[in-house]
Amino acid sequence: MQHSLLGGIRTKLIAWFLIVALIPLLLLAFINKHTTEKALTDNARQALSAAANETTNRIDAFIDGNLNAVRVEALLPGLARYLSLTPKQRDHSPEMQLATETLIRLSRKDMLNILSYALLDLNGKNVLDTHTLDIIKDESVEDYFENPLQTGLSFVSSMKRSPIIPDLVTLFFSSLVRNAKGDILGVLRVSYDATVVQQLVTRQTERAGAKSFAILLDENNIYLAHSTAPKLLFKSIVPLPLDVVTRLQREGRLPNSPVKQLATNESKLKQALDNKQLYLIASLSATGNQVNLIAIARLKYKPWSVLFAQPLAVALAPVEKQIRDAIFLFAIIASVVTIIAFAIGQLLTMPIIYLTNIVFQFTAGNLDIRAKISSKDEIGQLAKSFNNMALQLQTSFETLEKRVQERTAELLIAKEKAEDANQKLEQLVNVDGLTQVANRRCFDGRLQAEWKRLAREQQPLSLIFFDVDKFKSYNDYYGHVGGDHCLIRIAQTAQQMVRYPTDLVARYGGEEFSVLLPNTDLVGAIKVAQRIQQAIHDQAIPHTQSDIRDIVTVSLGITSIIPTCDIKPDTLIISADKAMYNAKQKGRDRYCTD
Repeated sequence: MQHSLLGGIRTKLIAWFLIVALIPLLLLAFINKHTTEKALTDNARQALSAAANETTNRIDAFIDGNLNAVRVEALLPGLARYLSLTPKQRDHSPEMQLATETLIRLSRKDMLNILSYALLDLNGKNVLDTHTLDIIKDESVEDYFENPLQTGLSFVSSMKRSPIIPDLVTLFFSSLVRNAKGDILGVLRVSYDATVVQQLVTRQTERAGAKSFAILLDENNIYLAHSTAPKLLFKSIVPLPLDVVTRLQREGRLPNSPVKQLATNESKLKQALDNKQLYLIASLSATGNQVNLIAIARLKYKPWSVLFAQPLAVALAPVEKQIRDAIFLFAIIASVVTIIAFAIGQLLTMPIIYLTNIVFQFTAGNLDIRAKISSKDEIGQLAKSFNNMALQLQTSFETLEKRVQERTAELLIAKEKAEDANQKLEQLVNVDGLTQVANRRCFDGRLQAEWKRLAREQQPLSLIFFDVDKFKSYNDYYGHVGGDHCLIRIAQTAQQMVRYPTDLVARYGGEEFSVLLPNTDLVGAIKVAQRIQQAIHDQAIPHTQSDIRDIVTVSLGITSIIPTCDIKPDTLIISADKAMYNAKQKGRDRYCTD
């Protein structure tokens, strides 16, 4: 107790020293951390935004350059002269040879990314193609054919998956082919490998910062490029309506997979895109659910979005080092402050330690001990007050001890009387006054208790009812005193035949007795009944008025059941009573089971 008290004082001193020393440092560290996090976040946002804007500019430049190129290339006279011929005139004509050579030369300007150049007539039929397998193919339903005819402008399509070559994604540029008079003769179509666009997206990730990654989304928020998770390509960031999915699959812009496999669940990102946000901080489930700082930029020539993201933990990595340094500094300061506070606490608490030891010995029973007064300060005054109090307590304690001894003796006498009264009351309440076995009240209470217990344990409960045969005749002949004596002998005999403390012999009423046998099955109950019947025979109580035997006999009914919550205990009594009635009907001096 004393060490706990003094330890508490030292602890409080150390705590207050630490609070005074470390709180300002903690506030400064918090402010510094907050300022550093904001600066690092702003720098990361600027780097991501610069990378996203530069990527959109590169993609826009690529699209713009190819739109201008295909518009100029569509003006080449060789293409217009070939399309101005009738289908019969075109075959093996000089115009066909010139147009073919023109398309081949054009396709060779980027042999890595250009897949083919083709001429489509006004019906959308492929009449000339550097990829000869597509010649005569009907491309009239494609947007790169319909759009230039409707707008009169050059056109760039969305990215489409190749229906023939796995993992090939194409991008189409197209422009109208006109003759010298300005009449529309057909469409020049250029097929690009869309990998070139995807490379433009992923090229800037290193400049955006460590572990950053880039994403390109189309107008339906479908992944067109992802620098770290290519498995997400051609999946939408949120589930799309079924009619939209069907249309995009028909156009080759989504794979023919189950709808559940065509989307992730980036609802926060979808909300930011819908609200035209430039920045957001969100976790992306498709990339490990880590919190990312995301910058968004949008293209000029296509309704696409470029996203550059970086894990927030990476951007704020310098803050972690700063926190580690601060913790190390806190530990050093806390250690020094603790040592100083402990030394001061030890100096201040030494007189208290002495006085506490004196108090501890006094409370332990040494009532003669007194404190030495060695100073006149507050501790000295406290010691003097303790000595006065100890003297008064010693005197009071001696007086009180004498009174307690007297009162204890009185209480012991009262307790013995109360226990004797309780014993007599218990006997009156639960014991039959004549036979000195349990009475009906005790039997009913024990039956309820054992029924609940054995229902939980699923163990059997047996009951024996037995009745003295022809007892009325016995009572009439031998008198009530003789009848009472007979019942006493019967009850005591039955009591001696049960073997377990939980077994209960009770007078149920008049000359009828019950034997309650917990954890006993029917076979065990029959054995007990046989012992009781034989023991009563052995008593050989004379009964000259009986037409059964010339001695007192009993009829016994036996039943056994495993209690359940659905069955009432009265069922056991009814069953035993019925069995006893059957024993009487069959001639008495026997037992029956039910």
